[in-house]
Amino acid sequence: MSRRVPTPLRQPSATPSQRRTDLDKCSVGVVVRDDNRVQPGYTLISAGRETYLIDEAGRVVHEWRSTSQVSVAYLLPNGHLLRDGSDDDGAHMTGLGGDAGCIEEVTWENEVVWRFSKMPADTHLTHHDLEPMPNGNVLALCWRRVPSGDVPGRKPDLMPDGEVWDNIVIEIQPNGMGGADEVWRWSFFDHLLQVHRTEGTPGSTPRDNPHLMHVNFCPQGGLHGVRNRNTLFPDCKKRCRNMRHTATTAYEDTPGKTGEKDWLHCNSVSYCPSRNHILININVLSEMVIIDKGAPDDGMFQGFRWRWGNPASYDCGTRVDQKLFAPHYANFIEEGLPGAGNVLVFNNGRGPDRLWSTVDEITPTESEPFSGIYTRSIGQAFGPEEPCWSYGPRLGRKDSFFCSYLSSAHRLPNGNTLICQGPQGIVFEITSEGDEVWRYINPVCNDLGTVSVTRQGDSRTEGSYSLCLARKYAPGFEAFVGRDLVPLRYLEG
Repeated sequence: MSRRVPTPLRQPSATPSQRRTDLDKCSVGVVVRDDNRVQPGYTLISAGRETYLIDEAGRVVHEWRSTSQVSVAYLLPNGHLLRDGSDDDGAHMTGLGGDAGCIEEVTWENEVVWRFSKMPADTHLTHHDLEPMPNGNVLALCWRRVPSGDVPGRKPDLMPDGEVWDNIVIEIQPNGMGGADEVWRWSFFDHLLQVHRTEGTPGSTPRDNPHLMHVNFCPQGGLHGVRNRNTLFPDCKKRCRNMRHTATTAYEDTPGKTGEKDWLHCNSVSYCPSRNHILININVLSEMVIIDKGAPDDGMFQGFRWRWGNPASYDCGTRVDQKLFAPHYANFIEEGLPGAGNVLVFNNGRGPDRLWSTVDEITPTESEPFSGIYTRSIGQAFGPEEPCWSYGPRLGRKDSFFCSYLSSAHRLPNGNTLICQGPQGIVFEITSEGDEVWRYINPVCNDLGTVSVTRQGDSRTEGSYSLCLARKYAPGFEAFVGRDLVPLRYLEG
């Protein structure tokens, strides 16, 4: 690992056995820590090929190294690590954020238990997120290339790339021979509404079929357009420069394509065991959907059981009814935690009219909690009207933040919420009242595989410090039983 040559250090002196106390002098690592209100535990982050487990003081207590770039990683109860990784075999489908290609489970000692790559590699690529299941299996998102002629009902002018990508959810099961096998799948293309609403007959419109995905609902400008509406104009680069916001990067200052191949850009998958339901986040459509994993294969009930965020996608609302804006990491709050069964999502926002992000908690409209029976008035949008809890001050107000892409949030045992500002590489924890009690600034820069570290007391220079995901595990988590988590070092020195 290469390190930038630092200027004379201005950081407080501390060894790994010491917890820094004068945090106001710290420039990176932990810069805020309220020991009385922070959730005790260890935070898992991945930067480049490394995955780090850090304590509340920001000290590394364990780490894993991969041969590939790692975007997301989850610690399993047995102390193993589940992680994704880039795969050279998937080079033909790369170039979009979140591409991976391989999934691995490794031991605490970083020995590979099994490895999976979806085949055939020229038409399939896993991406964005994984979900460990209680039975030891894993859910994963996967792109599938579909030639334009094989997409029934798609309008020709909504296929600018000459192909369209299906998003599938696969369940894989370790086979005991160093690999894993696909044992279940669900495909968006098996649940498409193929009739355009202006041509539909009674009973065949999007409003009549909210359990299906409208094949021709493609927001203008695609991924770039939904993240920054300035890209819809001919002078978009000038408009974007005038926004002058730290999270508006070159990634969103170029025009996108309406109906582009990755027209959905699903970016998270979450599982609720008691319902046997799966939650999928759809970035470009700005909504999230729930499917029933145990539903019979009869079309309707294997479609969407609930959807929320942008009712215009099924013709039950207009743009003023939109609640989510290019969201990321929708996840079920785990049972036993405050808000159990609700959905937590990072609501990114967009330029130029919503330059702030929020973390929203939504209670799906069920007949009874955890019943899995979602209620909706015929012809109306799914409820609720608003989130039951939200954090994220508007632009210009104290503690406002904005992430045009990446980012995550998840609920902690004491009721706090851990939030990851992906593009900025900042992780912070807030109470239910919105008080910040912990903040970590990632010191690791990873630019195209070249890794450097900002030393304590220095300011981060230009480069990518982004983090896709941060997860925190309480001290009593099963993976830590019998293991001595001795602080090894501070990443920033």
